[in-house]
Amino acid sequence: MINERLIQYLLAVAEEQNFTLAAKKLYISQPALSRMILDLEKSLGTPLFVRDRGNLHPTQVGEIYLKGCRDVLAVFHSVNKQISDLSGSRSGRIVLGVTAVTGEFLLPQILDDFEREYPQVELILTEEKAGVLQDLVKRGKTDLALMYQTDPDLECYMIAENPVYVQVPPAFAEEKTGWKPGKQNPQIEAEALQNQPLILLKKGRGMRAIAEQFLKQFSITPARIFETENIHLASRLAALNRGFTFIPGIAVSPLMQDGQNAYYCQVKDYPMKRSLYCCYQKQSYRTEAEQYLISLIQKTGLE
Repeated sequence: MINERLIQYLLAVAEEQNFTLAAKKLYISQPALSRMILDLEKSLGTPLFVRDRGNLHPTQVGEIYLKGCRDVLAVFHSVNKQISDLSGSRSGRIVLGVTAVTGEFLLPQILDDFEREYPQVELILTEEKAGVLQDLVKRGKTDLALMYQTDPDLECYMIAENPVYVQVPPAFAEEKTGWKPGKQNPQIEAEALQNQPLILLKKGRGMRAIAEQFLKQFSITPARIFETENIHLASRLAALNRGFTFIPGIAVSPLMQDGQNAYYCQVKDYPMKRSLYCCYQKQSYRTEAEQYLISLIQKTGLE
């Protein structure tokens, strides 16, 4: 039987890089925690951490040992989940990691159906940037993560493709024949955005990377760029004729329901889309509830 508590203590120390902070997180005394780690290092015959004025950093051996601990813990939890499924249990919890935009527009579409099917399973949402989500999955802090990129250290498989639309200002759309609010509008030439004001999410966001790739592909120079962290604000500003913006398909219908005067289209000969992947630790067991949650996400079509 593995000493799960000791592993959790060791991982907490590695995460906080400080005995005092880790002890507070674990609700034990700092001397007791320090003694446990020292005893472990003594039994292994080598230090696991470099002590540097109160800050801790894993040694090379420590990195190897910590990875092994995470792997052992992952297998332990995976086995317990499998046993729980075999026993017919329909309780537990799922920690789902998502980016802010995906969580905001996806969860309302699936939550009711999931709770009806698994009322005793608690669904916990963790919102972070993609790079942080990858690390959380690797450290076992989330069971699943929805990301628009893969990671060789994780099991990742594509569950949906999410198109990306250009939201054009109403003044632009009103000059076109047959354009209506919504996404069933004709494609536009990429050059239509040349020397136009753009409203983009701030750097570090996936939608910003897609926009920048488009601009580079067609050598588009915007008249100006307004940056925001909020997809709602970007869409609202576009609806007020402040510029063009890029909106993921998952957000289009909810934004339309908010009553925005929004016109969406795609770029001719340049279909923009993002592949959504479900990522989790390698060789970990997916419970029936987790599989059902994934199937709900697939059914939404993310559009």
